[in-house]
Parts: sequence; structure tokens; C-alpha cells
Amino acid sequence: MKKQLLKRLTDTKGSAFLISYFAIVVLLGLGATFLLLVTGESRVSERQRLTTVAFHIAEAGIERGLNELREDFVNDTSPSWADGLINTYTIGPNTGTYYTIPFSSTVFNSGSYVVELLNVSGAVDDIWLRSTGIISGVTHTIDVYVRMVSLSPWEYAIFAGAGASGAMVNGNVDIRGSVIVLGSGLSPGDYAIDLGGTAELVGNNYNGLSGTITAKVPALPTVSFGGETVETLNATLRVKQGLVGLSGSSTVGESNATGNAVKETVDGVFVTEGFGGSQGTSGVHSDNGVTEAYDLGGAVTFPSLSDPYPGHASYQAYLQSTGYTLTAAEAAVLSSGIKPTSSFSFGDANGSISVDGSGNLAIDGVVYVDSGADVNFEKDGSNKTINYTGTGSLLVTGNVQIDVNLYTAGNNSFPNNIMGIMTPNNIGFNEANIDVMGIFYAENSVVVQKQTDIMGTIVSNYFDMGTNVPSIFQVPDTANNLPPGMIGGNATWYMVVGWLKS
Repeated sequence: MKKQLLKRLTDTKGSAFLISYFAIVVLLGLGATFLLLVTGESRVSERQRLTTVAFHIAEAGIERGLNELREDFVNDTSPSWADGLINTYTIGPNTGTYYTIPFSSTVFNSGSYVVELLNVSGAVDDIWLRSTGIISGVTHTIDVYVRMVSLSPWEYAIFAGAGASGAMVNGNVDIRGSVIVLGSGLSPGDYAIDLGGTAELVGNNYNGLSGTITAKVPALPTVSFGGETVETLNATLRVKQGLVGLSGSSTVGESNATGNAVKETVDGVFVTEGFGGSQGTSGVHSDNGVTEAYDLGGAVTFPSLSDPYPGHASYQAYLQSTGYTLTAAEAAVLSSGIKPTSSFSFGDANGSISVDGSGNLAIDGVVYVDSGADVNFEKDGSNKTINYTGTGSLLVTGNVQIDVNLYTAGNNSFPNNIMGIMTPNNIGFNEANIDVMGIFYAENSVVVQKQTDIMGTIVSNYFDMGTNVPSIFQVPDTANNLPPGMIGGNATWYMVVGWLKS
């Protein structure tokens, strides 16, 4: 028995079979694991591919949505994304829930997209755009914030161009409305704007505006801000090149105050080189902070009267050929002074200007003052008020001096009645406590020496605002009511897209 037991214990027959069987089981397990890994990786890879495709489909939807928004502004005489019509689609507006653009076909790259919009409270040129790409059950959503910015120089209180070394907007001034400074003639470290005293750059309301002028202009639009409905100029500050200097108690906007009917903070500042002066960024009260750079690229340029114009050597030559050119004798009358007591009437069907001897001026079309003649608006003793009607532009080849109240006649009369004055040289204001309503283009400089309230827009390369706190108030409807021939009147829109999340 012992021999048989020992034999059984030492018998190895069948061991190779068991080892082989075990090895096969292990290999089968490894193979199954590898197969699972390969299959899983393939699924992940496929899902990643579909996600990428869905993203590109969503991008296609974004581009189509942007095109609809762009066309809505280009084709509409009073463009708005809050009027219930987006290009050809009667949809929206809604500030609480996204609504869909009902495209007839949304098939793209074997998938499809859904494009939606969400309005921004109180804004007609800001909107959220959402696109969702869908393919084989996989989705990808992109949200972007879209803003339309007019390239018209008349969408601002002040539009400043190139200038020379040193600040182009300086002094102690109250500017209410948007400001843009290109600063293309400045070197790094130069000040594009240098304000002191109690100056406020880019106020966002009509605080301080006299009741006389307030009654003559449209009421400001309102927005919901901080839970309140408030009036606003939708004001922004843009400086492409150069520093913004804020010293003394000067500010950009004001700190938010509750319980009133106006918006104090500005909607945004876009300043590439930043802020200096004793106040610096502490004087900036903006909804978007202080760090965003100029956002319009090379789209905005300063309009020049010497720019070429189709069929003419320059824009100034175009105005001369299409407007009424005063004779030398007529130009001499204007140079001697346009006073409340003046009496003259010059013009034809292309343009005309007249004063009736009782302080009432009428202007229509384009009036061209040739031969380098200056034009002066002057008071007559204590009489320093001229009321005007009509829609006309005055091109003066010399300088222009305005030292009278220049009002539109009647309440709610501006900018339905509007005078535009242009010169390749200078415009000056040198009378204390006057109100001036209109739009003014001086290719060289604008100088405001005393306490003058200007209702409208000033476009120039250089500004000197003196020390007596002049005020400038933008009228938002101006760009839609330009007088004939006004330079920069054919400007278009620029779309700014913020790809904020995806």
C-alpha cells in the first residue's frame, strides 16, 4: 500500500493538461479584457468625434445666427434687436427665455442645429445668441454675447481722431454720452485724455442739463438696472491708443446711487493703455471694470474732408459740387457776423440759409462757404439768441466762431431740426453761459473757452475744453437724423462677438 500511495503521489500524468487549461483560461481573460478596452476606447473615440462634429455644427448655427443679426441692422432704417423682427423673422423679444429662430432647414454635416436668441434688458443692440449642434444623439451648445457698434462718428458726444503729441481731450469738462479717441498720432505713454478738477468723462445721464434744452430733445431710453428702471445714454468710453488721465475729482461715470431715475455707471470702458493721473482707476465707475482693451480693431477711422469720394477729388469737393456755394459777397455777410438781428436769405434748391432780423434762422440742404472765409455767430449787445429750423449742413472753408445761444425752435424740436457745421480748420466757442444745439466737425481743433453747454456731437482731432467747465450732452437720435451731406453719414455697423462659453 505504501508503494502504491507513493506512486500515486509522484505520478505527474495529466499535469501538463491542467497547466495548459489554466493558461488558456488566463489568455481568454486577458483577451476579453483587451477586447473590452478596445471596444470602450472605440466608443469613447466615436463619442469624442461626434462631440467635435456637434461643436462644428453648433458653430455653423452661430455663423448663421450672426448673419441674421447683422442683416437685421444693415437692412433696417431704425435697427433694433428688440422690435420683434430679426431680419425676415417675426420673433421675440424676450429677456427671460431663449426663443428660436425658425429656419426652414437646419441640416448640416449629417446633423442639425437649433439657434436661439435672448434679449438684453434695455438694449436694442446687445443680445445673447445660442446654438446647439446635434448629431446621433450627441449635442454641443455654444453661447455668445453679441453687440452692434455703429461706426458713425455721430453716435458719440465726442469723437477724437489722431491729434499730435499730448492730450487730445483736456481740461475741466462735463461730457455726458459716449466718447471715442483713436489717438493714432500718439506715442506709447502719451495721454489721449487728461482731465482734472471736477470733470466727468462719459456721464450716463442728463444731470445738469438745463430745463430749456431738456424740453427740446427726446426723453432718454430706460433700462432695468439694479432692480430699478432708470434713464440712460448707454454711454461707453473707447480709447484705441493713449492713456486716460483722471486727476482731482474727475471721473468716468459715477458710482451707482439707488432710489433715483438715472443710471450713473457707464455701460463699458475699452481702454488699451489704461488709466493714469492721481485718480487713475479709482475714478472709473463702469459695468465692465477697467481692464478691457479697445475692441473695434481697425474698423473706425477719422473722417477727413480730403478723403476721396466717388466721382470727386475729395469729400469737400463733393459738397461744393452738390450744395449751394455762396458768392463772395454773400460769404462776406456771414463773415461779418450772423447775429439775431441779421437779415439775409441766400441759396437755391441745393441749399439755403436765411435769418429774418428777429433771431430766427432757417437752413436747408448743403451751404458751402468758399475762399477760406470765416463764419461768426455773434451776439448783438445783450441779444445773444438765435432759434433755427430746418435740416441743413454748413461747410465753411475758414474758421467758425459760435458765441450765441443756438437753439432749435420749439419743444421736442431736436434733432428733427438739426444744423451741422463742418470746417477743415477750427471751431471756437467763446461766450459765457450759452447753449448750443447741433453737430460740429472741425478737422483741426475745437476750443471751448468758457462755460458753454453743447447739445449734440463734436468731431475733431483735438479738443481744448479750457477751465470753465463746459458741458457736452449727446443726443442718441442724432445719428438717425443727420442733415444732408454731413461727413461720416454713410458709416456702417461693426459686430463685436464675445465667445464667452461653450
